[in-house]
Amino acid sequence: MNLAEFCYFSCMENDFVYFDRNALRITVQFKTKPPLVIDQSHLDISYFSGGPGGQNVNKNMSGVRLIYRIPEGYRMAAQKTRELIAKSIGERQREQNLAMAFRTLAGKLHDYYYVKPYRKPTKATYSSKQKRLGGKKIHSSIKRNRKISRLDL
Repeated sequence: MNLAEFCYFSCMENDFVYFDRNALRITVQFKTKPPLVIDQSHLDISYFSGGPGGQNVNKNMSGVRLIYRIPEGYRMAAQKTRELIAKSIGERQREQNLAMAFRTLAGKLHDYYYVKPYRKPTKATYSSKQKRLGGKKIHSSIKRNRKISRLDL
């Protein structure tokens, strides 16, 4: 898989969701499980019409709704979601809306499976404390100089 063509996200080392625009296929890479490949056969695709945009939107069924039911083995225990829904009505043609809905679904899959890395809390360094206190002293002196002294009255 060529990441330059297929990667929807920023293609860094921690990215794990890839979107193939040409084949309309989403691949989710896992460390411990086999990759999850999602294409049109795994989705419930429905087309609809209506919404803002005038007569063309109301008479042509160009809007797309994708419903993806997450398989039992790939569900995240921390989240209660069993299905992800993506829809698109922004484009004029059905194929463009389908591609846009796939991109939206790829983003939702990324948000669903992303686990924020644990950050060990650390103490502030001595120099950072001194820098912060120095800034506070400067700010307080500026505010002190703004006050009208009783001698000026």
